This record gives sequence, C-alpha cells and structure tokens, in this order.
Amino acid sequence: MLTEHHIPVTRTARYFTLGEFSDNTKDIWIVLHGHRQLAGKFIMQFEELAKEGSFIYAPEGLMRLYVKGDHGDVGASWMTKEDRESDIKDYVNYLDRLFFDEIEPKAKLNKININTLGFSQGAATLSRWLTLGRARVNKAVFWCGSLAHDLNYADYPEFRQTEIHQIFASNDPYYKSDFPESQIQLLKNAGIQPKSYIFDGGHEIGVELMKKALF
Repeated sequence: MLTEHHIPVTRTARYFTLGEFSDNTKDIWIVLHGHRQLAGKFIMQFEELAKEGSFIYAPEGLMRLYVKGDHGDVGASWMTKEDRESDIKDYVNYLDRLFFDEIEPKAKLNKININTLGFSQGAATLSRWLTLGRARVNKAVFWCGSLAHDLNYADYPEFRQTEIHQIFASNDPYYKSDFPESQIQLLKNAGIQPKSYIFDGGHEIGVELMKKALF
C-alpha cells in the first residue's frame, strides 16, 4: 500500500539586503521575487530606493530550478502545485522567522514603517504570508501578480487594516484584460478598499514605476 508521509527538516534559507541600516534609515521594504528569479538579482531593481534611505530585504524562495532545461541559469520558486500545502507552510514559517528575528526589531528600534512588495508569483506568496502568518506590516504592494485565490480575505482582520496597493501593467502578457478588475473586486468583496494603479508597460518592475504608482 502506497502511503504519503511528511517529516519536518531544518532548511538553510537565503536572503539578501541592500542599503545601509542606520539612524537615518527612513523605512524597510521586504520584496518577494517572482517565479524563476533569484533574490540577489531581483533586489538590485530597488537600488535607487536604497540610495534614498530605504533598507531592502529580499528573501529567496526555498526551491531552486534551472530556468531552461537541465543546465544553465538558475532561478528560485516559492511553490508549485505539487504538495503545495507543505510548501506554503514552509515559506510562511520562513518569512515569519526572518521578520521576527531580524526585521521587526530593526523597525522598532528606529520607529520606522515596514513595507512589503510581491512581484508576479511573489504577490500570491505575500498574500498568503500576511494572512496565514503572524507578521504585521504597514503597506502591502501586489505588483503584476495575483492574490492567492483560495483565501477569504474577510476572515483576516489584521490584513484588512494594512494599506494595500494593487499595481497592474497595461500590456502584461501573463494576464487577460479583465485581470485588474477581478483582482480589485476580490478585495472589495472582503470589505477592503485597495489603492490601484495601471502603468503603461509589461510584466516588469522598477523604482521609477514605483514612484509613479505609490509615492
């Protein structure tokens, strides 16, 4: 008889930081990459934000894979459809651990805000972390990505108190034209009024786009 089993193990997770944390740091950003991206490369898209006084954290997904075929460039992923519940539990625990061990103490010391951003697959990851995990942040930005579809956001009052932004691209090849409205409505159905913005472009992110959409 075939029986599936699970056993918890200790993993070594990788994350990157960008900027200099000091008394002058104005805020903290936690940025979650998309599928088949590496955190070390992804975080460099926020270099200008770091130069302006923000301190950036970029955790990396626990699963790595070759981007094409069985050799060459490597990327990371937060989860797949296989044994997804275990993967979700693992990354929620991982992000909570990083948050409470390192990020929140820094923010409390300097009395500064903690903002989060999830790009592409990182958007669904962010929505699950902020509902199923214990971290509380000031701002959550969902960029060119879908919220987790299997959650009832009305059941998470702490998430509803977060300042939420949904950013979409006018020519995103991964989503249909009605995607922005369906995502906005998903939150409105839960009693959440997100701030939304559609920029002229494709499946991309950068500080200049962030300034137009958020600041």
